[in-house]
Amino acid sequence: MTSFRQIINKAVQEKRILVVPGAHDALTARLIQRIGFETYFIGGFSAVGARYGVPDVGLKSLGEISAVVRDIMAACDLPVFVDADDGYGDVKNVVHTVHAYERMGVSAIHIEDQLWPKRCGHMAGKKVVQVELAEAKIRGGTAERLNPETWNLACTHAGAVSAM
Repeated sequence: MTSFRQIINKAVQEKRILVVPGAHDALTARLIQRIGFETYFIGGFSAVGARYGVPDVGLKSLGEISAVVRDIMAACDLPVFVDADDGYGDVKNVVHTVHAYERMGVSAIHIEDQLWPKRCGHMAGKKVVQVELAEAKIRGGTAERLNPETWNLACTHAGAVSAM
């Protein structure tokens, strides 16, 4: 199976924009694949909203969100890029989160630098952890990944926090 990393590398080599649509449920993932996209994204806001009817403010964590991811992935064979919030804790939790998602077949994982309780990126009231902790979480999750093809992405909300 092609990985998210391979798809990104190919898009860069071809100097083209890669459109990565989001799936909030299994039906959406199937439609994304049927339309012909190469990959897709599962975001926390849409996943917890569609499945549990709650806002993305830390009410659901790895157990509940990974169940959503598992069910969506079962409906679609494309490589998937998953929002893993802040990794659900410190460095060891990030490593556990990366391993859990890799074992499920996730091809790319997004970790952010928010302080708990986190807020979805478009919401007010976000706070970020010290840069040293954010860096340690990304380094730990990347160094300890099971598959070197797994693409770990870092996201910062520092700009939004500084602008407030």
